[in-house]
Amino acid sequence: MREMLESYVLVFGVGAAVAIGAKRIGVPYNVALVVIGLLLVFANVLPHASLEPDVVLVAFLPVLVFEAALFADADSLREASRPILALAAPGVVISLVATAGVATFALGLPFSAALLLGALLSITDTVSVLLAFRSIRVPHRLAAIMEGESLFNDGTALVLVSLTSAVVVTGHVDYAATTRALLLAIVGGVAVGAIFGWVGAAALRRTPDHLTGILASGVLVFATSLLAERIHASPVIAVVVAALVVGRAARHALEPSRVLALQGFWEAIGFSINVLLFELVGMQIDARMFLTEAGSILAAVLALHIGRAVAVYGCFAILRALGREQIPIRWQHVMVFGNIKGALSMAAVLALPAGLPHRARLVTIVFGVTFVTLMMQALPFRRFLKALNIAGSTADAFDVARARLIAARRGQTELDGMLGTGLLSRAEHAERRAAFQRIIIQSETELRTPEADAADDMIIDGALLAAQKAALLDAARRGLVATETADKEIADIDRRLLKLSVAHGEAASHTPTLPAEEGT
Repeated sequence: MREMLESYVLVFGVGAAVAIGAKRIGVPYNVALVVIGLLLVFANVLPHASLEPDVVLVAFLPVLVFEAALFADADSLREASRPILALAAPGVVISLVATAGVATFALGLPFSAALLLGALLSITDTVSVLLAFRSIRVPHRLAAIMEGESLFNDGTALVLVSLTSAVVVTGHVDYAATTRALLLAIVGGVAVGAIFGWVGAAALRRTPDHLTGILASGVLVFATSLLAERIHASPVIAVVVAALVVGRAARHALEPSRVLALQGFWEAIGFSINVLLFELVGMQIDARMFLTEAGSILAAVLALHIGRAVAVYGCFAILRALGREQIPIRWQHVMVFGNIKGALSMAAVLALPAGLPHRARLVTIVFGVTFVTLMMQALPFRRFLKALNIAGSTADAFDVARARLIAARRGQTELDGMLGTGLLSRAEHAERRAAFQRIIIQSETELRTPEADAADDMIIDGALLAAQKAALLDAARRGLVATETADKEIADIDRRLLKLSVAHGEAASHTPTLPAEEGT
């Protein structure tokens, strides 16, 4: 037990270091984690311990989906409901069947096991995609579709994982019973999630502080999941719906400081589980088996993308033919290329029953596919967006102009210092200063636009509010003002900071739609 605890402490420490390093070099943290996970497999430094699948199913999956859905923009998801539902319902089934068909021939798996693999690989994990969307401008609707699909796709796909794993055990498919179970899981999950979301939102409004609010949200997650599982509804769908309801209520009813505390807590928990899942995979996989299955992993990646392409292009072609929705073809390319696996797929495969046929092989293949997609798709994803002319370049132009302005002004300051110390003559000083002044004038001209002014205002306002908050905290600590007075003022500052962060997120995700995007 002590050795296991030491291993976990080591892994969390490594995870923190990896996240810091990934941030510094501009790499998504899940990409860095999967590399570390692979190194742990080959280093064989962790004990090969058995894992109780119920731990993953009950403790990990609900937390991951709750954290992803809690602060999603429910209004934006509602506006993009048609393409989201097309991908999260029929799209998942199409992807599963197409992937399974290819995997049966490419991997030599029985069709039942190939169906299970298809269900596991139908789970989308948009962490890398959404991180890229936050760093560069993309159409707001595209971001909403991909985020919404990920949330609801997870629920549908995980229901299918459960059903197909039963097929692997029994060896046959009862189509009527499977259909009934699928409908019960989806409809029951939505109903349970809506009820618990309403109850949770009411309870959250009545909590006296952020600590009790966080505790109440934790109770909500597991109560929703456990009850949904007891009545054979989908725990994941229930938790997603509950999170959307509670998140929307929290943003409208709670003080901004409590909203920020809630968000920070669940982000930290989600990150910790991501770290732990990659470590758990390292405890389950045999390095020799990983090398043996290298060809199968690449074949599974091929099957995955064929299935995804059939689902995306097929569903949107049908929507377009029905006149219900027209999704630009370049957006569809992004949805296919953005089909990146991550922690949810690994959690789902680790949650499979220990005695399930082909389980060890499925765990190895899913981890391998996760590694390949993160390395080959997540890393170049921003360049892919720019190549398709989807990512806006306005923000980059502002950054370049601002950087040149800062550098030129600093250059002038240094020149003035050199003149004062006699290192430069007045003539040389005037000539060099004039060169910097031309850069300053050009940069200020480029930045003198409504968009740039708004971006600058956000940066300045955020810095000033943060400085005011720090001053009030320090004053309260030193007894210069009453704590109650400081808390009220800080609450007002937090409210303004929250509004500023929401406005900044909307500005980053909204970009003028090019005419070609509507029909190409």
